[in-house]
Amino acid sequence: MDSLGYNCFVDRDKMDAAIRDLGPKELSGTELQELKQLARQGYWAHSHALRGKVYQRLIRDIPCRTVTPDASVYSDIVGKIVGKHSSSSLPLPEFVDNTQVPNYCLNTRGEDAVRKILLCIANQFPDISFCPALPAVVALLLHYSIDEAECFEKACRILACNDPSKKLIDQSFLAFESSCMTFGDLVNKYCQAAHKLMVAVSEDVLQVYADWQRWLFGELPLSYFARVFDVFLVEGYKVLYRVALAILKFFHKVRAGQPLESDNVKQDIRAFVKDIAKTVSPEKLLEKAFAIRLFSRKEIQLLQMANEKALKQKGITVKQKSVSLSKRQFVHLAVHAENFHSEIVSVKEMRDIWSWIPERFALCQPLLLFSSLQHGYSLTRFYFQCEGHEPTLLLIKTTQKEYPGPPSFPGGAGPPEIAWLLRGALQKCLVSKALPLPAAVGQCQVCGAYLSTDWSERNKFGGKLGFFGTGECFVFRLQPEVQRYEWVVIKHPELTKPVSLDTVASPSLLSHSTSLSTTTSSSASSDPADRLSPFLATRHFNLPSKTESMFMAGGSDCLIIGGGGGQALYIDGDLNRGRTGHCDTFNNQPLCSENFLIAAVEAWGFQDPDTQ
Repeated sequence: MDSLGYNCFVDRDKMDAAIRDLGPKELSGTELQELKQLARQGYWAHSHALRGKVYQRLIRDIPCRTVTPDASVYSDIVGKIVGKHSSSSLPLPEFVDNTQVPNYCLNTRGEDAVRKILLCIANQFPDISFCPALPAVVALLLHYSIDEAECFEKACRILACNDPSKKLIDQSFLAFESSCMTFGDLVNKYCQAAHKLMVAVSEDVLQVYADWQRWLFGELPLSYFARVFDVFLVEGYKVLYRVALAILKFFHKVRAGQPLESDNVKQDIRAFVKDIAKTVSPEKLLEKAFAIRLFSRKEIQLLQMANEKALKQKGITVKQKSVSLSKRQFVHLAVHAENFHSEIVSVKEMRDIWSWIPERFALCQPLLLFSSLQHGYSLTRFYFQCEGHEPTLLLIKTTQKEYPGPPSFPGGAGPPEIAWLLRGALQKCLVSKALPLPAAVGQCQVCGAYLSTDWSERNKFGGKLGFFGTGECFVFRLQPEVQRYEWVVIKHPELTKPVSLDTVASPSLLSHSTSLSTTTSSSASSDPADRLSPFLATRHFNLPSKTESMFMAGGSDCLIIGGGGGQALYIDGDLNRGRTGHCDTFNNQPLCSENFLIAAVEAWGFQDPDTQ
């Protein structure tokens, strides 16, 4: 190595232009929390030698399975595997999925070495079936290794990590695909403006998001990727989601208002990432990434598990050579103009709603479960048609008339929504059909809710009104203007702190959850794995009050979506009248006229196209 620590695989002239080296530095702190701060600050970003020392220490400390190939194994096998091939003609392993080796300022010898190391990894890890990120990782690690054997050992330790709480690199198509779906879910929640743009310009929005790892492992310039990898080695996989979200935010900021074509949007993003230096520095990119108040690592793991489960159920576990993303049904395919009909929403409006739902259900097609025009205006029939389906989509179309609504009861003995229910008889008198209705107040309005949980859960409260559901629920309006309101905790995570894994499984928390019979489901599985799911279950969070988790409730005489200070939606037992207002759970504005008459109600389920 030379005075700056460059080895024989690096083109020094290119490196000097890509990353200015300011000479050696000493590492004062060695505690993980100190390293986390130093990595984010870029403490070793301009010291090639110090970065090499830090990588050596961090990778050495990765917990690995007992038998992990080391440098000596590489020395033993490389000659046999490379054989008589010249290094430049060596094929890449099939698991890289035609991913090219990024140059990263390597010279010809360095590029050849990456190919040899990848082939030796394929020999020692036959269980790796899909890992397009690996060429970039090996190419970067080669910069900070004495020789090929040391680089091989470092890469093997990353791949052999056996800490279930520390995911590093996807090594199967199932893991890769579920990561793409998880990224799509995160974009939907944290980059809504960018997501809206992607849906508008791309016929295959999930195809765009399936490219997210390529943005990081291949398209990002070396100086940016190295900074990301610094933090990734300390903090893990979640960093990758953060940076990819930040890239999409900057892309939207730069390209919003400019013409984008669906055929080119993937290439547009790739080109933007390659030339990202024209837009933002590595420091600003990471600053934006860590400004995103993301879900906890545990919640992201739960989302990943849910997406993997959905893919397994549909048989999408290996890459199909004939089709890039196998059986996945995209928004424009799931809601097809020829086979979709609703009395409430158009095909375009249903596609807008479909773009909001979790990715694992975007695999499905809409299935009409209940229509008031077909099944009658009966809440009992509504429940009967919907039970056994999870999740469901509720759509409501109002008439052009309002009704006076229930009176207010200041100083009531309970929350406003409960007080209203207890005074049901008085409400029926006030809003009976005998009362004259006011004149038309404008056009019909359309609103609704995405509901995460089977309506049969309402039966677990012994006839009492009880709230259930998860933080994936949301409410929305489509007419006269489009607006979606998600769980308040998503936009305001400061309201809560995630419960630790140990606490979630503790008897004390489970007993606390079951005692809230008026607001949360009383069921608790005896299987510890079940207690960690579903994604965004309220028992994973320390909420300041019950009102932030009142998602959905149903009784014989009413249906309620959202609670705390009011209801996002209240529908009576005859499906004739309703009320909407602000509620704490969704922090929403009224979804339509505060007191409304119902013209039509529909409930939609999610059907695997293979079962049609």
